[in-house]
Amino acid sequence: MSAPASPSRATPGLARRALTWPLRHYRWLWLPWVYPLLCWLFMEVATPAPGVIAPLPEPVGRHRVWVLGYGYHTAIFLEQPRGWRLGPPGREAAPFVEFAWGDRGWFYDSDMSWLGGANAILLPSRSVYYVAGYDEPPARAWPGLPLLEREFNETELLALALVLERSVLRTPEGARVEALPPSPEYDGRFYPGRPYYIGWNSCNHWTIAALEQAGQEVSALGVVTQEQALSRLKQWRTVR
Repeated sequence: MSAPASPSRATPGLARRALTWPLRHYRWLWLPWVYPLLCWLFMEVATPAPGVIAPLPEPVGRHRVWVLGYGYHTAIFLEQPRGWRLGPPGREAAPFVEFAWGDRGWFYDSDMSWLGGANAILLPSRSVYYVAGYDEPPARAWPGLPLLEREFNETELLALALVLERSVLRTPEGARVEALPPSPEYDGRFYPGRPYYIGWNSCNHWTIAALEQAGQEVSALGVVTQEQALSRLKQWRTVR
C-alpha cells in the first residue's frame, strides 16, 4: 500500500482544484464570453494602424454637420469648407459630403441575405468607407428621412474630418487608397475600410464613436441600432 501524499504535494493539487472549480462547474456563465473575447482580440491584432493623413487647410467660420438615418444605417454629412477635397473621385470639392462605414459584404456587395447578415453580426469582417458628394444639403437630397444638425466651429470640424479619415486605408503619402470599383446601387464611392466590422461595432456605433473621438459630448457605449445612435444626439437640432 502506498504512503499517503505529503502535505507539500497535496496542497498544490487542492489549490488548483479550488481555483478551477468555478470554471468547471459554471461553464454556462463564462463560455458565452469566450467567443466575443476571441473576436475582440483578433480585431485588435489584425486591424491595421491608422495611416498618415495629408494635412487639411484650416477651415474658416462655422459649418454645418448632419447625422442622417436611412432606416437601419446612419451617415455623417459635412458642409465642406473651401479648399477641402474630401469628396469622391470626380466630386472632390463637392459642397456637401457624406461619410459612412459598414460591413463590406452587406454594404458594398449588397449581400443582404440571412447568411450575409449573420456573417456581418457574428464574425469579424472587412469593412468599407463610403464617400458621396452632393450639390445640396441632406435635407433636400434625402427628403423625409430622420435628420439632425449641429454647427461646428473650425477646431471641431477639423477634428471630425481627421477622425473620419482614420476609417479608411491610406497610402504612405497620406492619401486614401484607390477606391473600389463603382457600385451600380450607389452614387458615391467605396474604399477599403481599416477597422473590422462585427455586431457590436456596427455602422451606427461608428457614427457616434466618430463624433465622440472628435471631442463631441456623446457616448457610443452600447450603440448598435439607428434609434440608439440618434437618441445620443440630444444636443443636436432635429431637422425632421
